[in-house]
Order: sequence, then structure tokens, then C-alpha cells
Amino acid sequence: MQELVLHLSKRRLIMMIIVVALAVVAIIVSYNFQITPTAYYGGAYNRYFLVGLIIYKLIELPILYYLLLHRHVMYVRKHDIYDEKLQKIKKHTKLFFFLIPQGNTIFGIIAYKLSGEVIYFLLFSGIALLTLFLIKPNKLIL
Repeated sequence: MQELVLHLSKRRLIMMIIVVALAVVAIIVSYNFQITPTAYYGGAYNRYFLVGLIIYKLIELPILYYLLLHRHVMYVRKHDIYDEKLQKIKKHTKLFFFLIPQGNTIFGIIAYKLSGEVIYFLLFSGIALLTLFLIKPNKLIL
């Protein structure tokens, strides 16, 4: 279990670096290129879509946390762990630490294209960074 926690800590750090690197790239792109907001339906609903994306992401992250990490932490604390369960925990926790930056980056790109403002991409990057920072793999150790 110790090696899993060490691996997940490294993965978490790598994902934090990736999120920060993508945010820096987004800032560089925003200074060098002019992104025009989409004009679907005359652009009247862009703000509603942006708010919907933010609310969706704030609801999705706790659900992902529960399904892919928290329930395993609770199981490990109550039961003995065996090899099959350990493989499932490894798979789910790796997936969790991949989905956070991936999902927030995609939502950030969509928000950036909808608004034409890099601040929304940075908002989603900040949400990903905060989530990665708050989730500690050390909880898997008894």
C-alpha cells in the first residue's frame, strides 16, 4: 500500500505541474492570438452555458472523488486488503488523478471559446489545481 501511495503522490504532483503548464500556455496564447467568442444563437446564451459548465464541474468533482477514491479509503480502513481489491484501488485512483486535469482542461477550453476570455480557462485550471491539492493519497494508509 505504501508504494501505491508514493506512486499516487508522484502522479498528483505531475498532474499539478501539467495543469500549471497548460495555464501558462493559455496565457501565452491569449496574449498572442485574439480568440473571438462563439456566436451560436447570437451569443445570447454564452454566459448561461459558462455558469452551467462551472456548476456542472463543481457537482461532478465530489461525485468522482467519492466513486474513485473515498469509498476505497473507507474500505481500506474497515477491511483487510487483498490483491484483487488492491488492483481495483490502483486503477480507480490513477483514473481519478487523470480525470481531474483532463476534464477541467476540456471545460476550460470550451469556456475560453465561449467567452473569448482566458480567465475562464484559468478558473477551471484553478479548480483542478485546488482539487489536486486538497486530495491527499496518504488517506489510503491506515
